[in-house]
Amino acid sequence: MSDMDLFKIRDSANDGIKIDLFAPDGKPTEHWLVVRSIWSDDFQSARSEVLRAAMEDGKKAAAQKGESADKALKEAAVRRQAALIASLIADWSFKDKPCTEQNKTQFLIDAPQIRTHVERIAEQDQRFFAKRSASSSPGASRKSRSSGTRKAATARPKNT
Repeated sequence: MSDMDLFKIRDSANDGIKIDLFAPDGKPTEHWLVVRSIWSDDFQSARSEVLRAAMEDGKKAAAQKGESADKALKEAAVRRQAALIASLIADWSFKDKPCTEQNKTQFLIDAPQIRTHVERIAEQDQRFFAKRSASSSPGASRKSRSSGTRKAATARPKNT
């Protein structure tokens, strides 16, 4: 093993970890998700796409006026944030819906508590990069890095 191998995380980041889902009342369910790390290739690609989409949405909104423009910007920001976090989901247990980008995004729009949970899990490096036997055990959580991704997903471009 090379000294640099200690720092290689790409494979583990892309593989993801399985997490159980709980109902809004806290009761366990039979459902689960496989969540990737924020360092996964899919998330990094989605983050770039969200920034591009924010610029496009801003241009479209600039052509509109008043409340309709504000409403369109808010709806687009919610959709961008959900699409970004959807890129962290590699698989799920829902048999009635295939695990597509569209289905994942809509699920996270309709269940914002799951969106927040997935984001928090994906940010916890120790879950992905610690020894596999300890990957699902709780550890000291690091300061959230999500504020940058939230800002990217909800950014309003300056009018030019």
